[in-house]
Amino acid sequence: MKAILKPPREPYTGNLLWNANEVHNYHSEIAKSLDKVRTLGYWASPYPEGDGVTFTDESKKKKDIEILNDFRSCFDWLEISVDLTFSKDKAKNKPTESKLSFEPNVSLKKSEIAMLQLGDAIDLFMAGKRISVITLAGAADGILAGLLEQQGETSAAEDTWTHIEEVRKKTGIAYGGDTTKKEAFNEWNFHRNRLKHHDKREEETIEFSAFDQAFYTIQRANADAKKLGLKARNIQEYENWVIETICM
Repeated sequence: MKAILKPPREPYTGNLLWNANEVHNYHSEIAKSLDKVRTLGYWASPYPEGDGVTFTDESKKKKDIEILNDFRSCFDWLEISVDLTFSKDKAKNKPTESKLSFEPNVSLKKSEIAMLQLGDAIDLFMAGKRISVITLAGAADGILAGLLEQQGETSAAEDTWTHIEEVRKKTGIAYGGDTTKKEAFNEWNFHRNRLKHHDKREEETIEFSAFDQAFYTIQRANADAKKLGLKARNIQEYENWVIETICM
């Protein structure tokens, strides 16, 4: 049976909520669980509607993760998940605080996030973990391309397409085939998107070169970072690795 734990937030009490229609035969379990949780320093009382329990941490010192673990141990007949939702109206005016109270909030620029992602992607690539690289470097490139667009600049992918069009115009040759811009971008992002999503119409197995796709995704992210005057923390190590591993 599933239940939702909402930790206490001043001035509100906490709640453990479940479907009242599912607990008709659980009166003894509820009573025993309440006794257990009270011995751990909680005030707890069942709702008269039968759909849960309201409670407070008498010590007012426990972190959310401790409260969650306490209730999971005392109400072991329930499958408890914690409610991490927050008010969207309040979120507009103040940063979202950690609901688990495990680490303090961080404040990062989008460019800093992208470079952290790209640096981690490069580490994974050189360690041979190609699949995760495609998603992580792709996320970094998405941010960097957006920042470039915000500044009125073009991304590496846009520059590549411009080059294709210029060659076609100057030579009359169907450089890159008869592919349209939309088709080209869909192709470039195909594997990145397939690794993040699954449509019920798709096959469950895909075959592709993980090395190639990871490499191309990092290259695009590095090119966009360079246009923004940014460098991954391990860019030199990566370039050395590429020369030693691919070019030699």
